[in-house]
Amino acid sequence: MRPVTERLTPAVKILVIVQAVVFCFYALVREARPFIEAHLALGPGFLHGELWQPVTALFVHLDWLGFIFDMIGLWFVGAFIERSNGTRRFLQLFFTAGILSFVTLGLVGGLFKSYGLGDGCSAAALALFVAFGKMYGRAPAQILPGMVMQARYLTWLLVGFALVADLSRLNWAGMAATLVACAVGYLMAGGGLRDLLALFKARRLRRRYRVLDGGQSRAGKKKNQLWN
Repeated sequence: MRPVTERLTPAVKILVIVQAVVFCFYALVREARPFIEAHLALGPGFLHGELWQPVTALFVHLDWLGFIFDMIGLWFVGAFIERSNGTRRFLQLFFTAGILSFVTLGLVGGLFKSYGLGDGCSAAALALFVAFGKMYGRAPAQILPGMVMQARYLTWLLVGFALVADLSRLNWAGMAATLVACAVGYLMAGGGLRDLLALFKARRLRRRYRVLDGGQSRAGKKKNQLWN
């Protein structure tokens, strides 16, 4: 059990325990299923005022297969990200990717009138894999005993599989959510939410103060026009 327990860092351990408790409650207490599906998983209620759903849906799994794969993904890559970036930045990446993906899923689903239930932390786990691939790049990652693959190739494989699965089902909302998760994982790799906001702020300032021909910035040009 040592290879298993070594990857159960503090935050990963807490997330796995909470996910397991919620799923066992859903699986064993049948009377609670309608309430969980209607108000805690992501559904039409999100567009009718239940704004907490993108958060609670991260901890709700409605089937065994999704729960098992999400836990394997979180266990496999979560410890690398937490040890490299720290617990605070790891949690920022996990929740930012998961919440934004569910918000995208709800909004695009409402746009296309496709109100499927959204559940689980698969988008957040995918963002962790994208961050893992960007941070470790060519470093070998042992997937199974005797099976080693570069971190970036593993990331490309998982992202490609997710996109092809969404495309085969014509799940445009799911594809949009997958792309958002990948973008968040890539932008927040090696950093936290503050770094992501600083990146957007720096890009906005560069656009605002872009240097024009003659060495004059856009802001300076506007100022001269006012004086003239």
